Amino acid sequence: MRKGVLSGVDYTSPLVEYRGEKVLRLTRLLSGNGVSLDLAVAVDVFYALYLPAPVIREDAEPSLSKSIVTGLLSTRIGALLRSRTVLDTLTSLIASAVVLSEYHRRTMGETHPSVHEGGSSTVEDAIATAYREVEAVSKVRNLVEGLQPGSTSSFSVEDYGLELLRLAREADVREVLKYLEGVKHWDIVPRRAYSRSKRGEKLGYELGFDVERLSPRNFAYPSLLFYAKLATGRLLLYEKGIEYSLGPVYVLIDKSGSMEGEKMLWAKAVALALYAKAVKSGRDFYARFFDSQPHQLVVVRRARSLPEVTRAFEYIARVKSSGGTDVTRALLTALKDIESAHAEKSTIVLVTDGIDRVGERAVASMLRKTETSLVTIMVKGDNSSLRRLSTAYLAVTKLTTKDVLKVVKLTDELNSRW
Repeated sequence: MRKGVLSGVDYTSPLVEYRGEKVLRLTRLLSGNGVSLDLAVAVDVFYALYLPAPVIREDAEPSLSKSIVTGLLSTRIGALLRSRTVLDTLTSLIASAVVLSEYHRRTMGETHPSVHEGGSSTVEDAIATAYREVEAVSKVRNLVEGLQPGSTSSFSVEDYGLELLRLAREADVREVLKYLEGVKHWDIVPRRAYSRSKRGEKLGYELGFDVERLSPRNFAYPSLLFYAKLATGRLLLYEKGIEYSLGPVYVLIDKSGSMEGEKMLWAKAVALALYAKAVKSGRDFYARFFDSQPHQLVVVRRARSLPEVTRAFEYIARVKSSGGTDVTRALLTALKDIESAHAEKSTIVLVTDGIDRVGERAVASMLRKTETSLVTIMVKGDNSSLRRLSTAYLAVTKLTTKDVLKVVKLTDELNSRW
């Protein structure tokens, strides 16, 4: 590999070459195998995006590398793009590949594309496109990883980057994500579920007389005061508990004709927000749409795989509204899924606007048998049968991001009370 234009980058380093190869491979996947680029160009673009303060060598000759790197370092749109990529390997990889593939697309057929110091309009247009793509990819990535900083080591970097781009470019996905704009990872912080135990981890303090959980400060009391507190149950004790695992979060969404439009998009946003909650809580995620009959079930296990995540996102985003409504059949199907999986302490989140009567006796019996809690989200309506059956019931009318968060928090509060 020839030397590039950046000062301080060791172009002979195996790690540098490895990252350049990753950029070239993803660029070819985006643009086709006809793209011919020098490895040094890929390395220069990657490190111009990745390094906090890259510097161009004073003796660097005018070249494609110098033009793109100058555009990244000296233009406003370049600064915006770098604000999303610095010290982020995956985002830098995706942004580099998009910049190079866009530059190739815009100059395809030109024998001598315009290149000069300071960057060309073609370079700036490619950088602007990359910025828009990275913004969309960041939203999808936040959801895929559970709206939190997390490890993606189980995913192949190239495949993951390509799938993130593909999902971010889906019009259906972009429409749903509009309802989640402004949601931060701290908005979806899971409550850990505990059962009380003398031998569990320390959760806090409480008053009582259980000497096995005594706080050391009790021994500072005079003997008479100690025994008085013991007799009256006023000793300071550690509150202890053992964390237990919960069953899946099962999202059951009404896709009947009456849910068409805003209701459907909002319901899908709820499903993706609950997916993020399940990932963060270490729970399986199930999703099924229904009308007069239940449709395909998609499952994302707590040990996530990229195909599972991609399939779930595409399924949720692409489903269209049509048909009638049979809530009883949908609920019984979901409960049979949970029973077949031998899942304990599961949660079904039903999103519907259906006002039809529900077979309460059959559903209530299955809820008890499977130890499942039912959270009903009524979209611009009310259903007395579901209100009686539900562990928690919420009627929403405005269909905003705040309402999405209400659903997530309601589910979380319910889980903490098992």
